Amino acid sequence: MIKMTVTGADAVKLELRNIADRVTDAARARMKRSADRMVKEAQLNAPVDEHNLEESIRIEKDYAADGRLEIDVIAGGMVGGVDVDDYAAEMHENYESYAPGEGTIEKRLANPGRYVGGKFLERAAEAENEKLPAEIRSDIDKVIG
Repeated sequence: MIKMTVTGADAVKLELRNIADRVTDAARARMKRSADRMVKEAQLNAPVDEHNLEESIRIEKDYAADGRLEIDVIAGGMVGGVDVDDYAAEMHENYESYAPGEGTIEKRLANPGRYVGGKFLERAAEAENEKLPAEIRSDIDKVIG
């Protein structure tokens, strides 16, 4: 239900623009919160050796030419002077080809019920995608309610 008390075409246009701006702001904030949760989840899911992989998981934010916010959750890059790009890709895609190291085993024991290993980014995204539609609807309802 949308509650508006405006009269005339110009007033309606103005109110709809204001609603659109508020919804866009709410959506941007939701995207940022969602990405933050994905980073934390991926870090918990990631296997451990020197902790460089976990530390490399981060948000990269940019704006498209049309001003649209773009947020990526990525793993890799330089951490502590070490380039972990290849390692991050290998651990994400082919972790099951390796025996878990001591750090990963300790992390698994400290987090019962959580799989620590490959596809750590993919699993974090899937977990977030399950709750995101309901949260977006709730944000929109708050703005226009």
